[in-house]
Amino acid sequence: MREPDFERNLAKVLKKEKPENPTLFEFLLSEKAEEVLSGYRLKSDSEEERIKRRIYACLNAGYDFVPVLPSGLLFEQSSHQSGKETYSLNEGGLITDRESYEKYKWPDMEAVSYRYLEVAKKYLPDGMKVLSYFPNGILENVIGICGYENLCFMLADDRELATEIFRQVGSRLEKYLKNTLDFDCVGMTFCNDDRGFKQSTMISHNDLREFVYPYYRETARATHEKGKYIGMHSCGNFDGIFEELYGVIGFDGKHSYEDVIMPVEEAYEKYKGKIAVLGGIDVDFICRHSEKEIADRCRHMLEISENYGGYALGTGNSVTRYMPLEKYFALLKVVNPDLKIN
Repeated sequence: MREPDFERNLAKVLKKEKPENPTLFEFLLSEKAEEVLSGYRLKSDSEEERIKRRIYACLNAGYDFVPVLPSGLLFEQSSHQSGKETYSLNEGGLITDRESYEKYKWPDMEAVSYRYLEVAKKYLPDGMKVLSYFPNGILENVIGICGYENLCFMLADDRELATEIFRQVGSRLEKYLKNTLDFDCVGMTFCNDDRGFKQSTMISHNDLREFVYPYYRETARATHEKGKYIGMHSCGNFDGIFEELYGVIGFDGKHSYEDVIMPVEEAYEKYKGKIAVLGGIDVDFICRHSEKEIADRCRHMLEISENYGGYALGTGNSVTRYMPLEKYFALLKVVNPDLKIN
């Protein structure tokens, strides 16, 4: 079995250096992928059992870390967050004006427990670290609370109210991730926040700078102060603002790439040495191409990043439930040829 070594592998990638070994990165695995990779049958439907299974799955797959959502911090949201197969970002809208804002019940940060990090620590093998991440990001949560169209109107008609909503969400999520830095098992924080469409970001660049980035910048500062690393996940087109992710906010790594926006090969050539490129093998490509074609593209990415470093291999977005597992395993085996499938 490939032994995890966060400091010699993923940490070096995040420092834009060459890792000791070719390195894997994935944010989310489907439940089926976790089941097969771990070979572990849950003894109960508890969060502790699920964390244990995820650790076993990541260990067998060859990752140097395990993603853990530290607690159950939740913002009451519109109906589109109820787990439907498809939904409109415009559904619902719990805050549409000042009256509904005053009635909204914000989560109590004093009631938030981080015990899941203690749970993970119990089962974490030597060399492996935890990636702590958001229960959805700042913009995602605000859209879930307001509805997308309602938010766009609010940004035009009542920016003072929009400022207050972003502050309520952003300050809580900032505190949430900063609190996880006190746990030794955490090696990396992660701001997962889908903020873009294929052609542009979901709100203007200036609005991202005003309403979202200050909280990320402060989280990045605190993370680096603790000697740890911070990455971000976001789909969408960041043309014209990508440089600010590392130059202004201070993210060490960027995750989520799509061939229709910017293929990972192009992103790596453009940003190597500036920000670590994490994952990037397009999900659609993996689903539609043969195992050989997937493996060839993965090897090519490792070859072009071999001299400069700053790259970890993985999917462009996540291991989705519809992705054929044998295609995903073809990617893993490029780095972990001894992969055992239970």
